[in-house]
Amino acid sequence: MALAGEKVGIPSADEAPMIVMARYKQPLAGFLSLLIVFIISILSWWIFFDPRWHSHRVVPYASVIGGFGLIGIIWAIWFENWPYYNWFRTPWKVGLVGTVINAVIILLFTLVLLPWFNSFYGAEILDDYVAWYVGASIFGALSGSLFSFAVLWVAGTMYWPFFKYKQPKRGVIVWIIGMAITLLAWFFLFFPNGNRQPTALIVTAVKGIYYPLPNYPFSLGWTQYTIFFSLLTMMVFEYWPWNKLGRKQPFMGMIASAVCVTLGFLIALFQGYIGQYIFEPIFILLGGTPPADPFARITGWYYMSISYVIFLICAVVVVSLFFDNWPKKFTQWKNFVFRFLIVVGLGTAGFFGFYLLAPIIFGEPTNFWIINATPFVLFFLWIELLFAYVWRKWPIYRAV
Repeated sequence: MALAGEKVGIPSADEAPMIVMARYKQPLAGFLSLLIVFIISILSWWIFFDPRWHSHRVVPYASVIGGFGLIGIIWAIWFENWPYYNWFRTPWKVGLVGTVINAVIILLFTLVLLPWFNSFYGAEILDDYVAWYVGASIFGALSGSLFSFAVLWVAGTMYWPFFKYKQPKRGVIVWIIGMAITLLAWFFLFFPNGNRQPTALIVTAVKGIYYPLPNYPFSLGWTQYTIFFSLLTMMVFEYWPWNKLGRKQPFMGMIASAVCVTLGFLIALFQGYIGQYIFEPIFILLGGTPPADPFARITGWYYMSISYVIFLICAVVVVSLFFDNWPKKFTQWKNFVFRFLIVVGLGTAGFFGFYLLAPIIFGEPTNFWIINATPFVLFFLWIELLFAYVWRKWPIYRAV
């Protein structure tokens, strides 16, 4: 979907009827967009998910809604909001209808497909909440497989060779290919990794660090780091350097997919060390005390690493879709350096800001190793993309 008159990231059809332009110059338009998304996200969190006013069992629903919402967003992108995109041609009308459809998808996955999955996947677990938690963790990871491997291949190849087809034919073909990739990755990485023993506890509800690869933390890290590298190169770097190595499709997409998947795999192997040797010393300097329980401490390292990369993904969306890859006035390589530094700076600021303010703003515990940023940041990422791709950043942007 073309944004601000440019084809940034996932390509758009030439017949797309609506182009949007910012009402304000950058970086003001980006700051206003970010402010709107943050306000919507934090107010929604306080009303529906904050553990200070709700049961702690409500908090995982933020992850479920955000994850299943991302599935709806990707489908909206692949179908380019067809057919209502052609019917209304006004950003807020398209956004309203698209949000309703996205909500229906979330309800379908949450109230129908997830209970069906749990009816056989976690049937041995005696505690109903733990059974639901295990099923939601595993089944919800569909969004990670879709948002990483499937989107990387489809977007990296620029819909090759189906870009010439109009909607809904192109959307149907892309959806079939994308879901095939999604299910293949999910069955390999996530399906075997739930702990379905009747005595399973919440802290061991998904197989983790004491199990051989692939385990749940590794699989989750692999998908998230793959998402980061793929969106960084496709959206912020605008397909550089893949457009230099493979000038024609599908070779450019094949190279991009292979490199991004490999980078994600390599970092996922060491994500525990990232938490241990990078984030833990910083949190100790900030006054934190590592828990005495070694399992809780190691789990905290993975929480930190995985949460950090999701904040980086959110920053990629902000720089690319909210700030329109600002700045652009320098040479290409300087622009890339500036954008990369902005992405890292925003992601890092968001990460440490969350951990430092989590007990005050988000109702999280005061122990850095127990804080889990994933529910909020995943929910925030969904709101980001809903605002950018479905609402077309209205009212900060307008149709032209």
